[in-house]
Amino acid sequence: MKASTARFSFVAERVCLDFANTVDWHATDHPGERVQSVTDLLHWSEEAGVLDQACRQMLTRHADAHPDQGEAVLRRSRELREVIYRIFDAVTRDVTPDPADLQRLNAARLEALQHQTLQPDGTGYEWGWTCAPDDLGRVWWPIAVDAATLLTSDLLAKVGQCADDRGCGWLFLDTSKAGRRRWCSMQDCGNRAKAQRYRANTSR
Repeated sequence: MKASTARFSFVAERVCLDFANTVDWHATDHPGERVQSVTDLLHWSEEAGVLDQACRQMLTRHADAHPDQGEAVLRRSRELREVIYRIFDAVTRDVTPDPADLQRLNAARLEALQHQTLQPDGTGYEWGWTCAPDDLGRVWWPIAVDAATLLTSDLLAKVGQCADDRGCGWLFLDTSKAGRRRWCSMQDCGNRAKAQRYRANTSR
C-alpha cells in the first residue's frame, strides 16, 4: 500500500480504485473534489506511481503552455474516474454495471493501449507507456487499463466499499488474510466507527 500524503490518500491497494477515491464522500449529495486542477492531477499521478518525476515535470510544462489542453485532460480524467467509480460501486452491490459505462471504459482502454510499448526490464521485457511532451493523456491511460484488467480478473470478488454509514463511499481491494476488510482506512472511518460504538456502549 502506498503511503497517504497531506494531499491524497492511497489506501485502495489498486491504482484505479485510488483514483476513484480522489473524491471525498463520494456516495453522498455533497462530494468533495480533491483533484482541483490539472496540476493536482499531475501530482496525484506521480504520487500514485502512474508517472515518474521527469514525465510529470515535462507534462506540467506542456499543460502550463497549453491551458486548454490541460483543462481538456482534467475533464476527461474526471469523466473516466466517475465511470470507474460507478462500475465498481455497482460491483460491490452485486448490481450489473451500466452497459454505457462498460462501453466508455472499453473505449478508454482501447485508446490507452495504442500508447503502450514493450520496454527492457533487466533480462526480459515489460509493458510500459510512452511519454511525449504533449501526451497529457498519459495521466489516465494506465488507470483505464488497470480498471479493465481488475474488472476481468479473479480479484474482482475482493473489491469492497467502505462501510461508513455517512457515505464515505471509497473503494478498495481487500487483500487481508481474513477477507473481512470493512473500512477505507482504520485510521479514518474505522476509528470513527469504533469511537461511535464506544460512546453508544458507555451511554447505556
